[in-house]
Amino acid sequence: MPLKEYVAEASIRHIPAEMLKKLPEPMWLIKIIPDEMTLLDSSLKKEGYGSRQTWKR
Repeated sequence: MPLKEYVAEASIRHIPAEMLKKLPEPMWLIKIIPDEMTLLDSSLKKEGYGSRQTWKR
């Protein structure tokens, strides 16, 4: 993860860049990019959709 992206992600989590510089080791922020996601939501049936929705890359 590039430094600019790392600091931006940390700030989203309310972790200031100054605190990151004081750490003895870098804080691990893991970026996960899924190939597939499944949503199970029975309330979707009321809108005419299936209760299982799958997204694939």
